[in-house]
Amino acid sequence: MELVVGDVHPIDILLTRVDRSVCTAKLIGFLDWATGRVWCDLIAFDTRGGVNNRDVIEVFAAMVDHPAFGLPEALYIDNGQEYGFATYLDDAMTLMVPGFHGPGRSMRVVNALPYNASAKPIERWFGDFESRYLSTLPGWISGNRMNKRQEAIGRTVAPYGTFEDFVPAFFGLLKAYHSMPTGKQSGLKGHSPNTTFQQHVVAGWSAITMSRDEVRAAVARRVERTVIQGAIQLRGRRWSCEELWQYTHDKVLVCEPVYYAPAEVLLLDMKGKRLGIATPDVPLHPLDHRGAQSTAARAKAHRDAIVGMVRSVPKIDVAARLMALGQDKPEVIPNEPAGKVSFDPSPRPARIVMPKKPLISEERRREQDERIAAQMDLVKRIVG
Repeated sequence: MELVVGDVHPIDILLTRVDRSVCTAKLIGFLDWATGRVWCDLIAFDTRGGVNNRDVIEVFAAMVDHPAFGLPEALYIDNGQEYGFATYLDDAMTLMVPGFHGPGRSMRVVNALPYNASAKPIERWFGDFESRYLSTLPGWISGNRMNKRQEAIGRTVAPYGTFEDFVPAFFGLLKAYHSMPTGKQSGLKGHSPNTTFQQHVVAGWSAITMSRDEVRAAVARRVERTVIQGAIQLRGRRWSCEELWQYTHDKVLVCEPVYYAPAEVLLLDMKGKRLGIATPDVPLHPLDHRGAQSTAARAKAHRDAIVGMVRSVPKIDVAARLMALGQDKPEVIPNEPAGKVSFDPSPRPARIVMPKKPLISEERRREQDERIAAQMDLVKRIVG
């Protein structure tokens, strides 16, 4: 499963529809290049039609879910519109699973060059399986539609039967192919696909699987939505979950499946971290008491989440932080003064001299008493 090649092939066996018209089935296949094993399924249309992304996804998801196949490390596919889903796989398959590319690496999706069928090993397998196995069934018309095979001169090949009749016959031949030894010149060195696979199993190989629902969900685009009252709007419906009730931000990312109508969607926060799984809200009648109960429960969950956030925040002494910030900053050392301004240029002392320290009240009263006494003595001398 280091390299898996996928493609769609028209089966060259005539089948009949319910309305008696003639058609051929389509084969959706994935070839494990290392072992020659093929995982595939068949599809037939009641009217004219082609294989779409959803058909290919279902076959791919079934392979990924099987323990004998699982996730490929590299997927080599065509450029057709039916493989548009693969553009989402490279990011979606980023797994932290030991043994799958190593931590943090993703699946490689490689697209073949247009009109270059010979570059894909599965095209050679289609031709070989048609000529060696399917040609043994009634209704085979060969691959040359311009030169249709005839059962007898002037008589076209009769259809094999219905699609339901053909399916068990096809998988019976596929099982035979997996058991048949290959040629000495093949990459399997004469061993059958099953024998080659058994050698890998004995050597310790094991698959990395993924459920079908997970694969369907992985083929999704991320869209931004606004959270209003614990819910979001998507495809004309309201979606909600308990994680949204407790969500304290305005925006979320929704993983919206591209090719499916989902019953649930994966929610991520704006940093891409998993938030929860949302399901559609059930509309209730205005008089249904469950509506009020649900609204109250959502409001309480939102308040509790905010209270929990507040309690988790450590208390901060802002004044102490500001003073510490000021103390940590170095002082600015000024330059020497460029000059000095003087009010009186004469060399005599300044007219105002500030006391070195203020006098206490008792000394001040004693000084005042002495000054008054000196003034009274002066007055007595003058008068006397």
